[in-house]
Amino acid sequence: MEIGIPGEDGEPPAPRHGAGYVARWLLAAAATAPAYLLAQVLASLVAGIALLTTDVDALMLAATLAGLALAVPWWLHLRPRSLLRREGARPSRPAQGALLVCALLALGVVLQVTISCVLSLVLPLFPGVMDGYLELMELAGISDAMSPAALVEVAVIAPIAEESLCRGVTLEFSLRAFCPGRPPASRAEVPAARFWAANVIQALVFGVMHLNVVQGVYAFALGLLLGWVFRRTGRLRAAVLLHMAVNASSALMDSLGLLLDGLLVPTVLVGGLATVALVRAAARLTGDSA
Repeated sequence: MEIGIPGEDGEPPAPRHGAGYVARWLLAAAATAPAYLLAQVLASLVAGIALLTTDVDALMLAATLAGLALAVPWWLHLRPRSLLRREGARPSRPAQGALLVCALLALGVVLQVTISCVLSLVLPLFPGVMDGYLELMELAGISDAMSPAALVEVAVIAPIAEESLCRGVTLEFSLRAFCPGRPPASRAEVPAARFWAANVIQALVFGVMHLNVVQGVYAFALGLLLGWVFRRTGRLRAAVLLHMAVNASSALMDSLGLLLDGLLVPTVLVGGLATVALVRAAARLTGDSA
């Protein structure tokens, strides 16, 4: 009996399946967060030693840049063979693209305002959790008026790094786990059920990366939405734009908080309705599939 090489002379490659294959890619997806956090910790230590500083803004910037240096090349390496890669990303018409940009920017602001109001209503019910959360935000330099360096880090660098890692690398590894028979860079649509299974995994990783319960909960929900935006558009930059809008809007919350004091419940209700309307608008601008 002659033994051929899979793929040779037109013979199809051996199918990729089995629990071991799935487990390998799920472990790879889960490992992206520790790798990212380790890079940040090491960069902070090196920056602190090299610059002889304990300045929080400088150390956080070094950590975020290290995450960027890890995540972006990693995603660019995987992207040509990505299961979500598309030749023609949606929307295809310039007018639709402009409207989608506006919808995503507006959605980011609405999400930030709504989440902030929900936290203002819920956190006082759990004083211990609230104190820990506020201390963490102060440590990160985003509880008060942010410095220019902190604003650039939070609103620009962090979204690019986190989207490259979570909606890029982590989602890709999760998709490979749930689509074991699908060749990389397949032009066929990833089935909705399998996409959402993979999307839950990457959103969980995104939530865990924040290392606290409060941020973890809303980061998980936001991660699901960001993954959906990536799938609808076929381009990671759409998710990056939404993430930037959410993070940049945090700089407005000190001023808006004074205006919305006493109107938290109505703001949450209006914000919820606006979120649904903007998500539906984004869905219409990016085609008919779910």
